[in-house]
Amino acid sequence: MQIKSLHKNVYKLYAYARTQECLDIYRNKYEDKVYRWEKLRSERVNPKIAQEILGFSRATYYRMKKILKDLECGISPPSKRPKKLNKPRWGEAELQLVLKIRREDSTYGKEKITYILKRDYDFTMSESTVGRILTHLKARGLITKSGSALRTKRKRNFKSHARSWTFKDYKTMVMGERVQIDHMTVTKNGICFKHFQAWDRKSKFIDTQIYFDAKSSSAKKFLLDFVRNAPYKILSIQVDGGSEFMAEFEEACAELGIPLIVLPPRKPEYNGGVERGNRTFREEFYNRSNLLADSIGAMRAELKKATQKYNTYRPHRVLKGLTPMEYINNNILQAA
Repeated sequence: MQIKSLHKNVYKLYAYARTQECLDIYRNKYEDKVYRWEKLRSERVNPKIAQEILGFSRATYYRMKKILKDLECGISPPSKRPKKLNKPRWGEAELQLVLKIRREDSTYGKEKITYILKRDYDFTMSESTVGRILTHLKARGLITKSGSALRTKRKRNFKSHARSWTFKDYKTMVMGERVQIDHMTVTKNGICFKHFQAWDRKSKFIDTQIYFDAKSSSAKKFLLDFVRNAPYKILSIQVDGGSEFMAEFEEACAELGIPLIVLPPRKPEYNGGVERGNRTFREEFYNRSNLLADSIGAMRAELKKATQKYNTYRPHRVLKGLTPMEYINNNILQAA
């Protein structure tokens, strides 16, 4: 005999526990506010002053107090859902017209369809109404999401070693803190490869390497090489949310004891230094007409020379004309 469901008492117990959980959420939401109001009033603070301090009125206090009293009896607060909901303001004719245009061109969104309705069919409809019709059609399965629409990125799990980005004043950072790492795709002389780069905010020191792919294993190799090559101690690393900086890369950071900071989605400006470094190497190295390397080994040898030139020969205005290595050596001498 197969048991395809649990005993009915299990479901009753879950429903009871779920109800208590919801009540606890409301209780935690209001208890502290009511307690702080009553504490101020017990100290004979004027209600108007208490309202300015706590940010809510006396009427709100009484409303929250009543909710807490109801919670003791197991009564949840009333739903805030409107009793009357707006009904669709379009008919079957409008729906079929939008469906026809959308099926002819599956990448068109509400903006383009609105223009087409007015231009070709002499039919005026607001962009938001067209958007609601498209949503309705998707829910019914009559159309699918456009292939050109922005894809929702999967949120990164921060339960492991990596930590979410938080603001820190750049002026207070020291050498090796929040070193920015990124990669770009380059095609040169018939070969396509991934250019990895690390950039230090304080010294402007750059380390580079190229690989055939941008997997986390390649990012890990670059990290280990960078740790060996860096003329300073790496205190923390800052990367975007790309998959190449997960898995093996994150594990390597944990093994080395280097904090890994991950940027929020669609914020490349927070990694502006390494992004500018990518542009510098694209313009000053990969766009050279005399760069004839036609294998990844030969390209690595040329890239090593270019990186050394960047760190030891190319002056920086921010460093007052010094090269990154000159700046680092000056700081080492001052510290000694």
